[in-house]
Amino acid sequence: MNRLPLRPITEAEKRDYERDGVINLAGMFDAEWVERLRAAIQRDMDDPGPMATNFNAEGTPGRFFGDMFMWTRDPDFRAVFVESAGPAIAAQMMGATKVNVFYDQLFAKEPGTAKPTPWHQDQPYWAVKGWQVTTLWIALDTIDKDNGAVEFVAGSHKWDRWFRPVAFKEGNHNDARYQKSSYELVPDIESERAKYDIKWFRQEPGDCLVFHSMIMHGAPGNATMSRRRRGLALRYTGDDVVYDPREGTFQMVREPEIPAGAAMDCELFPKVWPRA
Repeated sequence: MNRLPLRPITEAEKRDYERDGVINLAGMFDAEWVERLRAAIQRDMDDPGPMATNFNAEGTPGRFFGDMFMWTRDPDFRAVFVESAGPAIAAQMMGATKVNVFYDQLFAKEPGTAKPTPWHQDQPYWAVKGWQVTTLWIALDTIDKDNGAVEFVAGSHKWDRWFRPVAFKEGNHNDARYQKSSYELVPDIESERAKYDIKWFRQEPGDCLVFHSMIMHGAPGNATMSRRRRGLALRYTGDDVVYDPREGTFQMVREPEIPAGAAMDCELFPKVWPRA
């Protein structure tokens, strides 16, 4: 398995990420990784982990499956998170000299799933503080607007505004936690789309989006009747990030053994770059 990017990341791609908060890096994970991850995803969907969720409301068509922290119990999810080119890509895009894993997350929208992903920022959900926080979102299918490509408000990572986390499913175990957040409500981007520079990217299997934790993003449902939309999100942190267990953040698989304000160096958030 490749532990370095399959191709060089260009300076133009780094500049686009810095300016827009998001970039699609084509061809970063080879066919072997794609097939390995597809198999791991199917295992998880067939036998969901303790943090798995169907974000669809009961009785609605399709299935919007999500899971988190799979790497803590599955060797294939661990391998891509820790041993693949992921940490090296994150280091280059963040400009970081040190990279720690934060957590991994699976999003699978099956054909005919109308449920959208609400507009949100990521970092308000998370017990972390710092600028070098990024996600690699690996496509496991051909993805376009028809089957639910993620959309981004370009440049919104630099708004210097924090928005209250929005529950992907009302009434789930995190919904009450998010109500304790003191941040402002998310603006109604969907009804005022013309006001914003909204970008989306067609992806092929093995491409990965890289996006900043503060960028506003969301996704439509999967309007197709035959095409899946599976994406694996790998969350990484860099040099300046510390643990920040404030009110209003999501429930993690377990609490880390570090105090508030500490660097993200522990068994739950191990350092993965530079390689040991």
